[in-house]
Amino acid sequence: MGTITLSSEDTGSNSILSNIFIDYYMPEANGTFVKVYLYLLRLQQSNRQMCSLTEVADHLNCTDNDVSRAIKYWISKGLLQYSQDEMGNPVGLILCQPQSPEAAGQASRIVDFRLVRQEDAAPAAEPAAPAPAKEKGRKKQPSVRELAKALEDPQFCELRAQAEAYFDRPLADKDVNALWYIYDDLKLPFGLCEYLLEYCAEDKDTHPERTKADYYRKVAASWAEQGIRTREEAQQANTRRFFGTQLLRALGIRDRYIPTDAEVRMIEDWKTRFGFSDEMLVLACETALMKKPGNVGFAYVQGILESWHKQGFTTPEEVKKLDHNLSASKASKAKTQQNDFVRGTLADDIDLIEQLSIKKIKES
Repeated sequence: MGTITLSSEDTGSNSILSNIFIDYYMPEANGTFVKVYLYLLRLQQSNRQMCSLTEVADHLNCTDNDVSRAIKYWISKGLLQYSQDEMGNPVGLILCQPQSPEAAGQASRIVDFRLVRQEDAAPAAEPAAPAPAKEKGRKKQPSVRELAKALEDPQFCELRAQAEAYFDRPLADKDVNALWYIYDDLKLPFGLCEYLLEYCAEDKDTHPERTKADYYRKVAASWAEQGIRTREEAQQANTRRFFGTQLLRALGIRDRYIPTDAEVRMIEDWKTRFGFSDEMLVLACETALMKKPGNVGFAYVQGILESWHKQGFTTPEEVKKLDHNLSASKASKAKTQQNDFVRGTLADDIDLIEQLSIKKIKES
């Protein structure tokens, strides 16, 4: 969308920001998203009907992608909507009047922070009965009050907004709970949480399951277990896991996208114990598939690698040279056997001819 046509449901000429926006929408929004909304509001109210994403980005000192994500976020919240031409193509944006959560039917997604503060000021309730033991390694589901307090955390609010922008959809309760678990229980650094969302959204068109709560929660738990704390460490781990996917494809395994933790450990062991390169491991998988098509696993590959290691092979060229020599040797042996068979047959024929000739001479 190169340009944006701005219009509004409000026909007035004032420049007053809605208190509903301030009370309900602004507290949980990413700071950049708020800036974009305010600037679009400013442009509309100053009767500037046309602008480009780049113009907005330049004015706010952010990127075109930041503006695009902000627009998608506010559309998901109901504060913006596309205007369309007769063919149904988006040609602009409409700034909608902010509505309270009750009126918008979004009470479960938008928190009234004034009520939260009133709840904090209320007398403490009677002690509750002991809660059942939580599942090992994960925290219980957040209560409404706990989640409301979490939503007051600026970083968590920004994380939630970024998730909606990256995934191109409003977050369901399960998504919010998963983010809360990652942020509050696993306590991954904020920068790593941002990269998690970016990483999971990379292939969302071809692999939409990567934006599901169960998937990114599992990835985050795996990073926490490995002690990963930075974007760089996560990228290295993803590279290793991507290489595992490459090996699965070399083995002809296409019913799953990610190797198991045990398979990842085996790959690391092959590199450490044998010192083999990535190319050697791929070649071993391809060799295994040729020798045992349709029924091959990592254990069979390990047997091939152990054999190569004992023979002192270190490069794919050495393995291919051996295979070439073996193939040539087998071909030569087969040819020799064939020639021997031919020679023996001809010799027998010659002997028979000679015998017949001698017999014929004697009889004559």
